[in-house]
Amino acid sequence: MDSRTWQQDLLSVALLIALCWLFYWRLLTPNALDQVSLVEGDFSGQFVAFAHYQAQRLGAGEVPLWNPYNLGGHPFLADTQSAVFYPPRLVSIALLNLTGGSTPQRMYAALQAEMVAHALIGSLLMYAFCRALIATAYSVPAALIGAITFAYGGFLTGYAPLQLAIMEAAVWLPLALLGILRATAQTERVQWHWFAVSGGALGLALLAGHPQTALYFIYLSLAYLLWRSFGRAHGKLRTFLLGALLFGLLGGGIAAVQLLHGWEYLSATTRGALGFEAKGNGFPFQDLLQVVLPGLFSLYSPLYFGITAFMLVIYSAARLRPAELFWFGVLFIALGLSFGKGAIVYDIFYQLAPGFSLFRQQERAAYLVAVAASILAAQGASDILTDTAQAALSRRYVGIFLGIAAGALSFSIAAFVEWLTAPEESLANFQRVTFSLLIAFAAALLLINLATYRNRYWLRGRSAALIALIVFELFSFGRTSPNFEPIPVANRLREPKVLAALRAHAAEKPPFRVDGLRENFGTLYNLPDIQGISPLRFTHVNRILNLPNRERMWQLFGVRYVITPDRELPTPSQVIYEEENPYNPVRLHVLAKALPLARVMHRVWIEPDEAQALGFLSEPAYDVVHTVMLPSAPPVALSGAESTPARLLELAPERWLIEAESPSAALLRVALVYDPNWQVRVNGERLPLLRADIAFSAVPIPAGKSTVEFSYQPTSYALGALITLGTLMALSLGGLLSLAHTLQRRARHAA
Repeated sequence: MDSRTWQQDLLSVALLIALCWLFYWRLLTPNALDQVSLVEGDFSGQFVAFAHYQAQRLGAGEVPLWNPYNLGGHPFLADTQSAVFYPPRLVSIALLNLTGGSTPQRMYAALQAEMVAHALIGSLLMYAFCRALIATAYSVPAALIGAITFAYGGFLTGYAPLQLAIMEAAVWLPLALLGILRATAQTERVQWHWFAVSGGALGLALLAGHPQTALYFIYLSLAYLLWRSFGRAHGKLRTFLLGALLFGLLGGGIAAVQLLHGWEYLSATTRGALGFEAKGNGFPFQDLLQVVLPGLFSLYSPLYFGITAFMLVIYSAARLRPAELFWFGVLFIALGLSFGKGAIVYDIFYQLAPGFSLFRQQERAAYLVAVAASILAAQGASDILTDTAQAALSRRYVGIFLGIAAGALSFSIAAFVEWLTAPEESLANFQRVTFSLLIAFAAALLLINLATYRNRYWLRGRSAALIALIVFELFSFGRTSPNFEPIPVANRLREPKVLAALRAHAAEKPPFRVDGLRENFGTLYNLPDIQGISPLRFTHVNRILNLPNRERMWQLFGVRYVITPDRELPTPSQVIYEEENPYNPVRLHVLAKALPLARVMHRVWIEPDEAQALGFLSEPAYDVVHTVMLPSAPPVALSGAESTPARLLELAPERWLIEAESPSAALLRVALVYDPNWQVRVNGERLPLLRADIAFSAVPIPAGKSTVEFSYQPTSYALGALITLGTLMALSLGGLLSLAHTLQRRARHAA
């Protein structure tokens, strides 16, 4: 590359950085008067809560394998959205811990900055891919258009920032595509080292923690590799098979530290109970109009990538060269998938595509629509700036562009009539449609001018005008996003007053659990809650949480405190704190019949059928205080005496240490969520862990005093860590050997 090309690319990178700041500046400004923040919901209740817990544990030099603060306890690392080993998250946490530690507000700000950084990463990587793909004199402005369309279209600026794992997994796809493009760029010789780039991108996407987005990532990458491999002169099948193997091994190897344990957990969660109907939801067909009428039919418009870009996509269909044909295929297949069971494409993928049937919310296929549309818009921009258009071609596109503008005009007239009849209800729709109308006519006039008036001096200025129009359109629509509220981040996630009352009351009492915190705020405030919003939860835990007998559910989990607006509970309780207000009253109840987290049990009920066991547990007459339910006979004979509490000596996330005493052999029943990765030792001797009361744990203990230690040691995590370490070492060694070979070759040429 000559110096002029480098200068163009550096200026493009600088422009993309400036545009990222312009779009998100109100998230980043220190001025509280101008500041906005992302709305609370999944962003705060899931990602901020999890990252805050992760920062606390990593700051203490501990790997957070288990989280005791939501769902009665669950495997934190295995919940993929925790993104425990995702490198950018580790950087965010390291910076926080080095500058004073994590608080909910500081973590909120850190994750907002991390989100903005990923928007910039997505734009830079898409620019790099489009720049390498498009070999024309106008590849720089075309690549800029692809990058801006991808980073600031409706998908990455819609719900993706709030569902942070989606955004962070999505932005690495252009890097994987770039690696495949470079690896197969020569018709005779494959550049195998470029597959390391693609594999690294896949590893990052997997570690980011959204498996469905990563699955789309894999589908598209393999499809593109197949397309590129069979466009070669020789070794078509070999290139595809070896390239796919390298891609998968490197990506899977990098992410194995989280992937293996996550897959083990996934197989035991509620996701396996969902069928075709439950997983087949997608866009209604009218949402296709989001492409030209964003914000009109739903809160978000993930199919929107700009009217100007839409016209460029149409222009790129002029000749349907192989590259465009592939991306149009991706566009239409992904669009069909996004309609879910409303289109037959979903049925085909559900039956034939590996892993596809695991996931719901098919509208997320809009991710691939956004990728394909951005690349086609870049190609269309290159064509319209480069082509010497024939008169017939010009007339055809004049008609198409004006037709789109006329369609926007008709919707604008309809919205105007609606506004006249119901001005208060329809003003927002009228404004949105009018904006689309103005953009449609501006884009049509500019593109008609580009397609019909060929002057190389004016083309440069008009390419800048084309970029400016796309920026104006996408950024103006982005300002209306429901993601942002004018609330300074310092005012987010203030600890509720009720929690101070709870902590004060529980200070001198045995360990407990609580029910009634919002979202994953148990994790955020380090209180052992039995609820949570994580989409992954153990099936057996979910069954207990859904017991119709709430008192029994609280007893089984060892709940002592309940936060609720209710004055009365279905079990005796005392209100020790309340906040009266007409909208959201808060009362803190202490349960009179709360059970300790660990009890020595001498009575057992054997019920191998889980449905029957749930029925018995729900019955008020069932004696849950003195009886433990097991699926099979215990390995010790029990006396039938009443239960007695055991003493918890230590209650750490991955370690429970309990002292129990019994006059005869007994069972120690613990309100510890059953997971076979918990190992238990009684007086130093390893014993099998029993599943008790469907979702909890028990272990036989001898007569006398016993010290019982539960420790969480998932084998899948240890194996995954070894694989990841080996993969990183192999990549490092390969990189060093490649560098040495390059230096040696240059030395020979110099000699």
